[in-house]
Amino acid sequence: MKTLKQTALVLLLGAAMAVSCKQAEPTYTITADRVTVNDVAANSPGAEVIVITTDAPYWIVTTPTWIKADPTTGVGGGNSTIVTLTVSSNYKDESTDTNPRSGLVKFSGGGTSLSIPVNQLGFTGAVDPNSLGGIPSMDEFKAFIEAVNNGRGITRWMNRSKEIELLTDLDLSEFTTWTPIGNVEKTGTGNYACKPMGGNAFTGVFNGGGYTIKNFNVNTTVPMVAEGATFGLFGVLDHATVKNLNVETNFKVNAAGLADVGVVAGIVYASRIENVKVSGKISSDGTTASGTKFAMGGIAGFAFGVTEDGQNYESWIKDCEVNAEVNLDCGSNTAAGATGVMYGGMVGFSTTPQSQTTHVNIENCVNNGTMTVKIGRCSGICPTANYSTILKDCTNNANQFNTIPDGRIGQICCNLTNYSCVIGCVNNGNLTTTGAQTTTAALVALMGHAGVYLEGGEKTVNTGTILGCNEKYLGLITANLSNFDHVSNVILSGQIGLYDAGGNHDYFPVSNANVMDYIGSISDANKEKVTNVTYVEGSGGNTPVVEPDSPDKNGDIDDLDLISDTWD
Repeated sequence: MKTLKQTALVLLLGAAMAVSCKQAEPTYTITADRVTVNDVAANSPGAEVIVITTDAPYWIVTTPTWIKADPTTGVGGGNSTIVTLTVSSNYKDESTDTNPRSGLVKFSGGGTSLSIPVNQLGFTGAVDPNSLGGIPSMDEFKAFIEAVNNGRGITRWMNRSKEIELLTDLDLSEFTTWTPIGNVEKTGTGNYACKPMGGNAFTGVFNGGGYTIKNFNVNTTVPMVAEGATFGLFGVLDHATVKNLNVETNFKVNAAGLADVGVVAGIVYASRIENVKVSGKISSDGTTASGTKFAMGGIAGFAFGVTEDGQNYESWIKDCEVNAEVNLDCGSNTAAGATGVMYGGMVGFSTTPQSQTTHVNIENCVNNGTMTVKIGRCSGICPTANYSTILKDCTNNANQFNTIPDGRIGQICCNLTNYSCVIGCVNNGNLTTTGAQTTTAALVALMGHAGVYLEGGEKTVNTGTILGCNEKYLGLITANLSNFDHVSNVILSGQIGLYDAGGNHDYFPVSNANVMDYIGSISDANKEKVTNVTYVEGSGGNTPVVEPDSPDKNGDIDDLDLISDTWD
């Protein structure tokens, strides 16, 4: 017993000595002569000075991209250092409004840090007192386009709300060639690139006033969009808005390389298109090498939501309508995701820079007409809904007949991935695909990410007739429910079956009792994620499109490649 007590005493003494010998970590402080930097001018902001003092052995400073610090590192030890902050201009020109912005300048060292907010003012542009209040004629429209594309002020055509307002219908039939409003040299490199580089994007508000731009006729049989370029009535919208406009078009645009093409705008970058109606014809026989994006849309080619300097800027396509006869034969590029040729009644391709905090919103839009195509990704709304795209309350009424040998086709969306979703969308159009390996669905061809979901509502989400040759990947909801969060509250109708070139299609006997057998390819483990699906008897579908005599049935199915490109 004595030996045990002695042993315990030795252990306690040893522990006490170890504690007494261990030195406490030093605690450092960083102080500054300013707790915040406010009201920095938008135009010619000059420099701001902060004096920091720290007893840490060293310090470093980090800043937002629009603030430069000098010096960026230093020695502490109780010394004070003058740090000069150079704030970049938040001003474009006298006619353009800019928003205020805020960021943190962070000093760190010795295991401690100090953050100082910097708040820069925005700029309110002046309206020209001699303004026309809008665009009253073709001559003024031409002058407006020239001013935008040459980076000059556009106050001459602003109304009191600082909007460029159309005051009459315009007929563009005199234009044999077209330079987009907001023309840029290129949009960077890579399939995600959309930041304008060179040239002048449109950055204002264009209010069509309910008027119509007629005979916007771009019709050529040779590739006309340069590599990395963009094309449409507007080229690039950059923090801009186009609204209340009608466009009548015969639009044929081809590309041989990376390009973004839309009737209204090639690229929507942190911008909005609202209450715009497009009618006429849309066609292309342009294609690209496998792995190169060619995105086309009845409204926009590419829509992008962005986070800049810590602030989220979303893009919106809202309350738009397309009534078009679409004819596309875009070759064999059926590469997955953002790397193929794609057409959407509203938008060809939408994404954010791999972010869940900002979004692309496509809401309350309607696609009418017909889509007779040979293209690997084609839908009535948006074929490639990549990062954080929300498709909400949209309707496709257009029939689609697609002869691509190996595609991924859905009437609302083809690829739904990376935290995107479909909410309350409806398909009333018939869909027929003739490729033996093509995946075919009434709503979404592929759900391929754990964060995506589809929700119906009170409306029947499909009334169309869905016909395809690939029985494994054929569905009244989704051809391939590969990976998803949930599918819920879906009311289905319409018909589904196997396509026959002679017209003797093999329809499946769908009922409310067996509807889960026809929603698409799904594993047993995933079926618990699908809830409240009902089938309503009905005639299903509207008038089918004319079928070609000899459809092409060659090709192999492409594998799911989740998009992992690095945004440029």
